[in-house]
Amino acid sequence: MQPSGAGLPMSQFDKDDIDDVGLLKFDVLGVRMQSTLSYALREIKRMHGPRAASAGNLPLDAAYVKPDGSIELDAIPHDDEPTFVAIRTANTLGMFQIESPGQRELIGKMQPDEYNDLIADISLFRPGPMKGNMVAPFLDAKHGFTQPDYLHPSFRYFLQDSYGVVIYHEHILRILHETMGVTLAEADELRRSMEKATSSIEAAFRTRTTANIDPATGKRKFTDRDVDRIWEVLKGFGSFGFCKAHGAAFALPTYQSAWLKTHYPAEFLAGLLTHDPGMYPRRLLLAEARRLGVPILPLDINASVDEYRVERVGNGALGVRLSIRDVHGISEPEIQRLLAGQPYSGITDVYTRARPSKTLMQRLALVGALDSLGAELDTDLTRPAPTRGDVVARVRELTAKRPAKHDPENQLDFDIHDRHLVPPGNADLTPAQRANVELRVLDMDATQHLIEAYRPMLDEYGITPASDLRDLWNRSEVLVAGIRIATQTPPMRTGKRVVFISLDDGTGCADATFFEEAQERTGSLLFGTKMLLIKGRTRRTGEKGISIEAEQAWDLRALWREWKAKQKAAGGKPPARAESTAGASTVEV
Repeated sequence: MQPSGAGLPMSQFDKDDIDDVGLLKFDVLGVRMQSTLSYALREIKRMHGPRAASAGNLPLDAAYVKPDGSIELDAIPHDDEPTFVAIRTANTLGMFQIESPGQRELIGKMQPDEYNDLIADISLFRPGPMKGNMVAPFLDAKHGFTQPDYLHPSFRYFLQDSYGVVIYHEHILRILHETMGVTLAEADELRRSMEKATSSIEAAFRTRTTANIDPATGKRKFTDRDVDRIWEVLKGFGSFGFCKAHGAAFALPTYQSAWLKTHYPAEFLAGLLTHDPGMYPRRLLLAEARRLGVPILPLDINASVDEYRVERVGNGALGVRLSIRDVHGISEPEIQRLLAGQPYSGITDVYTRARPSKTLMQRLALVGALDSLGAELDTDLTRPAPTRGDVVARVRELTAKRPAKHDPENQLDFDIHDRHLVPPGNADLTPAQRANVELRVLDMDATQHLIEAYRPMLDEYGITPASDLRDLWNRSEVLVAGIRIATQTPPMRTGKRVVFISLDDGTGCADATFFEEAQERTGSLLFGTKMLLIKGRTRRTGEKGISIEAEQAWDLRALWREWKAKQKAAGGKPPARAESTAGASTVEV
């Protein structure tokens, strides 16, 4: 008997064998979105208190907002138009279940306007409905391009909510009940058996459906054509769909996350960044914050904590402060010592009281966490404020040799002002260098998107920002550039490989599709290069949905080197190297 992580006896069963043993199988999901929602609600209460309703542009008498600022998320209305407006833009990053490239495309086509649409969306985005080609008929009927096809008049009453499209397990049960005359419980057994014994189920279905007589007419209720059409739907659906309750359960956090992002974007983003529940890296969430107008506040040794916290900035706006926990290599004891010692009066105070490692201290300096303490370097107010370079130089000097514990100078009142002052005037980090340092230390470019380092070349090439793609006509030729954030090769109905690549350029997400010819032209770059420039044509998918049918892709860094060489050969002064990082040769990151 295998012991579990908690030391309890544990036995393993195959999911099919468990039925024979008579045990019930539970799928226990660790959905981090639930933690995100809970965290956002706590931040709303902490930041706004009794003003929570007005802060979220909600009715002041909303019963689901309590006097202390608590919000009962399960009681919010499911017909909030601003929330559905936000969903229909297909800018669904961070929204549970509907943020993937495929889902963004489906949302753009569907244009949900009610809660039932979200249930349908999540349930349609499954192997069964897709294999049965149920998505296009649903969209066409929803938008009035075609009349709903109910397969048979007797199915109308239970297929009305899905425009005649078989989406849910309940639909399958009702169809089997109507055609074969079985009970709903028997129908569920048949549905579950379709995956294993399709031939025997088909034979029984055809026999009993053909023999089904309409008592009102005395004739067969289903023609041979009806039987063929209905079976094709049943066979395609199999057991790969959702029951509607399952879809509704997933749609609930989908709607709740969309509602919070719409009404409380800063608090919701703080929850996303803290609990990281989605499929994309945090750096893309920072780009989404910029798009929403939520300032990202830099790492600060006296303001940052072990979570992403919402803070008030100028004009009453709300920003999100970076978390100290994201510094690469920081240990839990170091986090606790740094937080316990706040506030700090200077750089030396941090080093002597919090006792961070040499490497951590240098990383904190590089990403600007010590900038607010730089005043200790120079008390001459007539000289410019210390630069990031000054702070890094001071930390490098300070960490060169940590005094022994018995050294009387290693006391909390040790004053560094009396010796070894670092002269001011050390070179500051350029914006591009800061972005590179942040990527290496925090795994995200917080102050400026890395793509900005390539801006001179991108402007010359006429690159289209991701945020402007929706303004283009279908089949417009376009160039996009950015950092690869997702690569997917899902199974396709045709059996051919299709590669989907999503790029982040700081203004949004550009989704490109590479079919076989484009894959051949691009070669190994398709999977081995982080920064890409892609050429293709826009492909509109509904009112808001847009993607790019790629023709070819190039390594952005290689293009940059070639472009700089041409600039230099032409006699112009090339821009600073995009990949350079101040201090990288002397400070370990």
